Amino acid sequence: MTAAGTNRLSPAGLLAAAFILVFFVVPVLYLVAISFATYSRNSGFEWTLGLHNYVHLVTDEFFWEVLWRTVKLSLATTIISLLLAFPVAQYLVTSRGLRQLAVFIIMLMPLVTSVTVMSYGWLILLGRSGVVNKAIMAIGLSDMPITLMQNEAAIVIGLTHILIVFMVIAIAASLQAINPSLALAARSLGAGPVSIFLKITLPLSMPGVRAGALLVFALSMSAYAIPGVLGGQRNKFLSTLVYQQSVSLYNWPAGAALAVLLLLATCAILGLSAVLRRGRRARMEGAR
Repeated sequence: MTAAGTNRLSPAGLLAAAFILVFFVVPVLYLVAISFATYSRNSGFEWTLGLHNYVHLVTDEFFWEVLWRTVKLSLATTIISLLLAFPVAQYLVTSRGLRQLAVFIIMLMPLVTSVTVMSYGWLILLGRSGVVNKAIMAIGLSDMPITLMQNEAAIVIGLTHILIVFMVIAIAASLQAINPSLALAARSLGAGPVSIFLKITLPLSMPGVRAGALLVFALSMSAYAIPGVLGGQRNKFLSTLVYQQSVSLYNWPAGAALAVLLLLATCAILGLSAVLRRGRRARMEGAR
């Protein structure tokens, strides 16, 4: 078979390429094009292209404040999800039968329930008249309700609750692929649980950790309902600004520019993570 024949796409490959082109590449390119257009009260936008939308955003202090909050809380959600997901994934892998099924169903419950409904569920728990405040006042820790909502901590709690399942599934897949005989061999040589975890389990599970972290971070950056419900008006995410500009104010070019900057910020951080990972891998190979 010639080289040209080996490089030729199969019908399934052509179909997949066409699907990606139509439903992913073209919409993003159209969004980028609109971001350079000019706002019009009559038609939404006019094809008078320029950089004015981006210049207005990058010179606005409020934009940088919202961007920093979005990145900061997304990183916090990723770290907390990782810390909480690892023991859950370990238990999910080691358990069998009904226990494993029960844990898996519980983890999937946020995915089969509306995110908005889950957000209002946290309102019932953390509101001024919610369950947590009533419990705090009942045991005498406070005489008045504590503000547990409309802040950044509430956003992180809500995002972690919804997105931790992706971290658990990714880590569990890596843990499932680890040969159990490695831990048994290490234990027979005198290694303790901590040493086995640090030298065997954690390094071999890093592909799942990286996949889960990237997925949770990307979904946190684009979250809309949870920051809007739990964070209030003072703790906006970039996705909230995109909605306000595009839907509330009908300023489609400004909303498109915000969406493009959100996409670029997410890709930049994910790209930085990939570069650091490759650098660490290169140093490890050089040390060998």
